[in-house]
Amino acid sequence: MDKIKFNKKFGKFVAQKRAALYITQSELAARMDNTPQNISRLERGEINPTLYWVYNLSRALGVNLHDLLKDFD
Repeated sequence: MDKIKFNKKFGKFVAQKRAALYITQSELAARMDNTPQNISRLERGEINPTLYWVYNLSRALGVNLHDLLKDFD
């Protein structure tokens, strides 16, 4: 899978996880000490997040890192 497809798939997955928790992009951003704009860009697949960013995301969503990434190997 190329980088663009991966980022879009990951972004869609994050959006679904966030929606399942009934939290807004702003709430997720606050949990991560980030901005709603960055969350929006991530969910659209426009950001290639660092491992640290993904780690913070997993904590903010309340899932372990493995569960967040298991569908992407």
